[in-house]
Amino acid sequence: MKDLINNFENHLLNSIKISKKSLKYYRSDLSHFVGWIFLKIKTLGILADDFNQAIPFLSQDLLNEYKSFLISNKVALKTINRRLSTLRHFSKYLVLEDIMQFDFMDNIVNVQIEESNLHHNHLVKDFSRFLDSQKVSQSTSKNYVADINQFISWINNQKSTLTN
Repeated sequence: MKDLINNFENHLLNSIKISKKSLKYYRSDLSHFVGWIFLKIKTLGILADDFNQAIPFLSQDLLNEYKSFLISNKVALKTINRRLSTLRHFSKYLVLEDIMQFDFMDNIVNVQIEESNLHHNHLVKDFSRFLDSQKVSQSTSKNYVADINQFISWINNQKSTLTN
C-alpha cells in the first residue's frame, strides 16, 4: 500500500504540481478513507491488511456510503468536499495506472449546504428517537441513520442527474 500511496503522492507533486502543504491534506484524507474502508469491509467479514485488497470493493455505492458517513458524523462541509476531491484525484490516478478499469468517483458530487444539514431533517431525527425508544444499540441506530442519509443523498443525486 505504501508504494501505491507514495506513487500517487509523486504523481500529485510532479504532474499536478501541488504544494507540500496540500500533500499533507491529501495524505490525511487518504489515510482517513483507508481506515474507513478497512472497517467497512471488516463488517462484511473480510479482513484486509493492505489497501490493494480493498480495491475490488471500490464503487460509487461505497463512496456514496462514505459520503453519507461523513455527513451523518457532522464532519465540516469543507472537509467533506476536500476529502471527496482527494478521492477524485486518487480514482483518476488508479485508472491512469491501470489499477482500476473505472473511475469510482464518477458522479460523486460535492456536498451542498442543504445536504450537509440532512441530519437536522425532522423525519430523520424522529426516526432516531424512535430507535432510541426501542432500545436499539447506538451503533445500529447510527448505521440506520447513515443508511437513510445515504438514500436521501442518492435521491438528491438522481434529481441533479435528471435536471442536467
